[in-house]
Amino acid sequence: MPVLPEWINFQFPPKIHFEIDCGYKLGSFVKNIGSRVVLITTQKELENSEELSIIKTSLEKHAEGVIIYDDIVDRVHFKDLDTCAHFLRISNADCVIAYGSFESMNAGKAASLLATNDLFAEELLVGRKQPKKKGLPLVVVPTKPLLGNECSPFFSIVDDKDKNRKYFAHEWAFPELIVSDPKIGAGMSSSETAKTGISILSAAVDSILSKYANEITSSTALRSIELISKNIVPAIREPRNLGPKNSIYAASLLAGIAQSTSSLGLCYALSLAVTTVTNLDIFQSMSILLPHVMEYNLTSSAGKYVMIARALDEDVTNISVIEAAIKAVEGIRKIYLELRIPQRLSEYEVKKIDLPGIATLAATYSFLDCLPRELPKNEIETILVAAF
Repeated sequence: MPVLPEWINFQFPPKIHFEIDCGYKLGSFVKNIGSRVVLITTQKELENSEELSIIKTSLEKHAEGVIIYDDIVDRVHFKDLDTCAHFLRISNADCVIAYGSFESMNAGKAASLLATNDLFAEELLVGRKQPKKKGLPLVVVPTKPLLGNECSPFFSIVDDKDKNRKYFAHEWAFPELIVSDPKIGAGMSSSETAKTGISILSAAVDSILSKYANEITSSTALRSIELISKNIVPAIREPRNLGPKNSIYAASLLAGIAQSTSSLGLCYALSLAVTTVTNLDIFQSMSILLPHVMEYNLTSSAGKYVMIARALDEDVTNISVIEAAIKAVEGIRKIYLELRIPQRLSEYEVKKIDLPGIATLAATYSFLDCLPRELPKNEIETILVAAF
């Protein structure tokens, strides 16, 4: 199932404003979108209060009203969404801002869509009822690079009943505007920068391996890989220098543009399942699983791996396609070794008994039909065992 209707080769309708220290301008951007603004964030992701105060002040100058909705504690559940969507309706909101990280983006996308449709979250994500109206205009302000999810027309929400994460994709889930300001994420620690950067790398590789990838999506994803490989180490070594972090934010946007059409794949599906069953977050999961997923797909996507190797600045002259493909995996592992990133689930106290459940859940995600070859559930479990 492609993210967008099958006849579309490429579509990316959101506007993007990408600039260091632009939070004070947000009100002037949003005034052309709506005047009654609800800013949605989870309590766990309510980061950088100083920048948030600047953003709120800017919004208040140009809007009739601004409300910060932070009733969601951490992971977004169906009940949280239904309550949030009801609040958007009774407050007569005409613009939603999602401020935060992964969960806040999920909440903003889903709630803005539910607010204009006569649907509950369970009906949308489990009953697969399609929305009949476009959602409220959504502005996304990520507090850190989000492996491209800040751009993409899909989201995942935790089901209250079975506690599993459900995935939904629709062209109306695209944000209206993405405001990407590296200054907001300037306080990221070295470990956060490392896992975030590698998760962007994972998302870019996923989108390249998709059978729905084309020259446009692959080109943007390859540029994303190149930016990460050249800037992630300087971003960690020089935390006060926003230049390298700026490039990481740019890489996330490029990965998002690619995945919005080509789809994410196996690494993302496994990571969504891992975050459901364990205490790992999406960034840790993506960074741990990437090398193992790449090794699994090596022979079926050797030609694409050659492009990835070149983006990683690996020398692939005068060697065979398979040897060049292996260089791509080696290039990824070099970055891991330099950053000292764990490559085993067991290093995060994940239990081996959890692996079958993770594999079962990952196999349910509809976007896995984008994979270059069929993937039985027992092979998914084999990859997880290798990653353990």
